[in-house]
Amino acid sequence: MNISVPTDLKCRALAACLWLASLSAFAELPRHDLIVELRQIEDQAGYVVSTQPRTPALAPQQVQVRNGEKAVLRMGQSMPVKWTQSVAVQSGRTEGAGVSYGLTWMQAGQSFTVTPRWPGGKQPVVLQVEVQSASVDASTGAELPTQQRSELATTLSAPLGQWVTLASTGGEQQQKGVYSSRAAADTRQLIQVRVSAR
Repeated sequence: MNISVPTDLKCRALAACLWLASLSAFAELPRHDLIVELRQIEDQAGYVVSTQPRTPALAPQQVQVRNGEKAVLRMGQSMPVKWTQSVAVQSGRTEGAGVSYGLTWMQAGQSFTVTPRWPGGKQPVVLQVEVQSASVDASTGAELPTQQRSELATTLSAPLGQWVTLASTGGEQQQKGVYSSRAAADTRQLIQVRVSAR
C-alpha cells in the first residue's frame, strides 16, 4: 500500500527539522559573554618617515555579545557642506552681483556587525563579520569634499585571545630595518579582530 504525502507537508516537516537542528546547535554553545575588538594598524615591519599625521580609517571598536548572538555597533555623523551654486553679475543702470549657495549633507562614520560562535575550550571562534566605513576628505582643494566608502564582509575562524587579520590595504610590507620616505598613504594597513571570553 502506497501513501502519498503532500509536497507542502514535506516542506513544512523539513523546515521544522532544520529549525530543531539549529536550536540544538545553539544549545550546545557555552553560555558565555564574549568581547569582540576591531582595530586598524600599520604593518610595522619597516620604518616610514612622513610629515603627515597618520589617522586610521577605522576607529577602534569593542562590543560585548552573548556567544552565538549578533552584535551591531554604529557610529556616525552628518556634516553640512555649503557650496557656491551660481554667481550672477548685473550691469546697466543698477550694478550688482548675486550669489546662490547650495547645501549638501555628507555622512561619515562606521558600523561593525559581528556574530561569534565559540564551541568552548581551546576551539577557535567562528566569526561572521561585517565592517562598513564612510569618510569625508576636504583636503583635495575641490569645492565639494570627496567621500570615500569601504565595506568588508567575511567569515573566519579566530583563536581565542589572539589578533587575527581580516584584511589588508595599502602598499606592500616594508622590509625589516628599511627606512622609507614614501607617502604614508602607501603604508600597508591591517584590519584585525580579537575575541576574548569574559
